[in-house]
Formats: sequence, structure tokens, C-alpha cells
Amino acid sequence: MQRLLTIALMSTTLSAPSTSALAQAFPTRPIRVLVPSPAGGSPDLIARALTREVETILGQGFIVDNRGGANGIIAAGIVATAAPDGYTILHTPPAFLLNALAYKKLPYDVRRDFAPITCIAAGVGFLLLVNPALPVKSVKELIALAKQKSLNYGAPPVGGTTTLAAELFNLRAGIQMRHIAYRGGADTINALMAGEVDAAFSPPTGTAVHVQSGRLRALGFSGSKRYSRMPDIPLISESGVPDYVVDFTWNAWYAPAKTPPAIVNRLQAAVSTALKSPRLIDFLDAAAFYPVGSTPEEFRVFTDTELKRYAQHLREAKVPMQ
Repeated sequence: MQRLLTIALMSTTLSAPSTSALAQAFPTRPIRVLVPSPAGGSPDLIARALTREVETILGQGFIVDNRGGANGIIAAGIVATAAPDGYTILHTPPAFLLNALAYKKLPYDVRRDFAPITCIAAGVGFLLLVNPALPVKSVKELIALAKQKSLNYGAPPVGGTTTLAAELFNLRAGIQMRHIAYRGGADTINALMAGEVDAAFSPPTGTAVHVQSGRLRALGFSGSKRYSRMPDIPLISESGVPDYVVDFTWNAWYAPAKTPPAIVNRLQAAVSTALKSPRLIDFLDAAAFYPVGSTPEEFRVFTDTELKRYAQHLREAKVPMQ
């Protein structure tokens, strides 16, 4: 009996592929990338530009699956419960972490239920945009008008980076524009162009073209340096709010927890290689992002640092937990 058990165990060991072998064969079918916002927003556009490059490296297609709603909680919940095999990935902006601080209860734990893959790219700031019908042409004029009458701004729900950017602007400028919530960045910009809201903060991805066409007016840029593609747009810190710099946006990939490290590393390596593509570098620069491609270990440390920074900003802006 003992000899039969030994043979059976040896047979199982020999027939079962090792984790390393699985990683070398990975992927053998298309990979689904969940984006927690509707099509057309900054995360969606970055995800599509990135996956076009990565699929040529890995030799498999990618399916970008837009799952907007609940400020990304729906998409993150799907990934948290997906099979940990590398075929389901979350492509997310910082709302993924902000939600953990802004909401009392989530259906997942951002540390326990996810495996960090890589920070793809980091942003250098947001454009402060207004509808051209609003009678302001500078940040100072917007502040003055907001002190005279009630204005509102469009942004995703509490937990979005552009929402936090707007609330910090309210705080530092001494005004109180009212928050009107939308499902994602694309919906917000459409509402701004339609005149439903007065102002919004947004990455230049997908919005710079509307500024150039005159459908939107850019009053300022939130970063510490002027946006290289629109150098004539002043910094908000140069325009009456000297202590205002907001550049805490990024896009990243997470896998479900317990995804084999060899597969996580293979995905990270493919992204890192893709980020050397001149076409992708140029796309990210136009979007006011720069490539990062951090290792899973580096990204885990970065995540912990970001959670502390966001907690401080939320306290400063007096954003209540939901």
C-alpha cells in the first residue's frame, strides 16, 4: 500500500505543471482588463493604449471591459472574486485606494484581496475646466464669481481624485462650489460641455481636444509645472491660489490575491517593456502622464504611502465618510 501511495504521489508530481512552467506558457487565451469607468475617460483611454502594446509582447489579445458605477467599487469587486490565474486584471486610477478611506464598508479589502502588479503611469496634474458660457477667463475670476453666486462642479462620486482635487481647491480658494456626481470622467466632461455644471477638473486625456476646439475653456493646471502640451495655461498656484498643487493621479494594474507571483511578474515585465514604446510614451505625455512600470514590491510600498497621503488630504478637505 505504501509503495502504491508513493508511486501515486510521484505520478501527480510529474504530471502537474510547475508554477514556473505555467507562467512561461501564460497567457494561452485573451486577458480581460476591467476598467472602473465608462468608455472615453482617462483610465479607459490609457488602458486601451497600453493593452495594444502589451498584447504584441505576450502574443494574446486583451478585452477591455468597462464596468463603471459606484466609483469603481463594482469593477474592483469583480476582480477581487475572480480566479487568481492572471486572466482578470483591474486597471484603475487612485479611486481604488480612496474608496477604502472614503467609504465605511466595501465588499473587499484593498490589501488582502488584491495582488499589486505595477503602477503603469503617474500624472503630473489636472486641467481646471469651465463651460465657455461661464463669464470667467481666469482662476481669479472663477473664485470671484464663486464668492458672488452659487456654482457647481462635476466629478465622480466621493473617492475620485478629481473630486478630491476640487474639494481641495474649494478649501484653498475659500469658496464652496457644489459637487454634482457623475459615473466617470467622460460623463462629467459631457455634462460640462452641455452646461449642466460650471466647472470640472480632468486629466488632459480626451479633454485637450475640446479646449482646442473651444467647447471647453481651461483656466489653469493643477501640477507643480505647466503642462508641456499647453504651456500658455497658467498653474493654479500662479493664479491666486499659491498653496495649491495637485498631482496625485496614476493608473495601475491589480490581480486577484493569490495569483502566482510568476504570472504577476510576467505581466509586470510585459507592461514595463510596453512602456518603452515611443508611441505609448508620446500618448502618455499628451495625457499629462509619465511611464513608471514599477515592480510588484515597489508598487506595494507606493500603495501604502499613497493611502497615508490620501487620508491626510481627505481630512484636510473635510470630506465625510460615506
